[in-house]
Amino acid sequence: MAITGGVKFFTGAKNLLRDGASITASTNDAISNYLLNYDLFTRWISSGSDDTTQETLEIALDSSITIDRILVRRHNWKEFTAQYWNGSAFVDFTTAFGIDGALGGGISETAFSQDTAYYEFAAVSTTRVKFTIDKTQTVDAEKEAYNIYLAEELGTLEGFPRIEGFAHSKNIKRANTLSGKAIVQKSYDAVSFNMFFRIHPKQNDIDLIETLHDREDTFLTWICGGRYGTSYFRFDQRGWRLRDIYNMQTIKPLETTYVENIYTNGINSRMQLVESV
Repeated sequence: MAITGGVKFFTGAKNLLRDGASITASTNDAISNYLLNYDLFTRWISSGSDDTTQETLEIALDSSITIDRILVRRHNWKEFTAQYWNGSAFVDFTTAFGIDGALGGGISETAFSQDTAYYEFAAVSTTRVKFTIDKTQTVDAEKEAYNIYLAEELGTLEGFPRIEGFAHSKNIKRANTLSGKAIVQKSYDAVSFNMFFRIHPKQNDIDLIETLHDREDTFLTWICGGRYGTSYFRFDQRGWRLRDIYNMQTIKPLETTYVENIYTNGINSRMQLVESV
């Protein structure tokens, strides 16, 4: 397991509130449900916490699920752990690997400094996952997070496609007034983009693209693939940040052809994705 920077795709989150999952938070439990959806703008935040106060989040699934990936999107946790229920106790995940490399065992962080955490580990089947948060990146701040996704990886692209037409739509509504001025209303941001391969020789990527095109269910898309920082991205741009994980679906025909119509050449292909509910 390694973070290669290739675009990553995952199953949809298997711990959604709408699918029967539930969550219990040690404080502010009433808003902990915000962690179990695809809304990128709502969050759970603790109440009365500091770095001497341990907070817990326990997710219960409607039935046993198999997972090999966890993403905690847009949080401020510094020292925390994650464990799963093996039928009799909460135990550590094994061979865990994060955005900064192998963790040497389970998911346990003591100095995490990014706003999104990602973990690969040996697949497990479980009905419960528990997070224990001790400290935040800003001393004595309230603990917070926007989304937790429990999923399986569908694949990581080996090649690097061109991301074209990346659109951030605010679903703008406009009405003209008698004065000639406008009334403009903006909604939450929604994204769409084209993914284009040119002269691409990777069979694994071709298979993955076809899998996504054929898939009936939505899938999580992570353009940065777990890479971050100026060594990989000169500018901090929306869409390529760690926090930019989108639930998506294909909406147009999959366009493919052999380069110059020569069957021993690589392929050109294009796939259009749009953020979905």
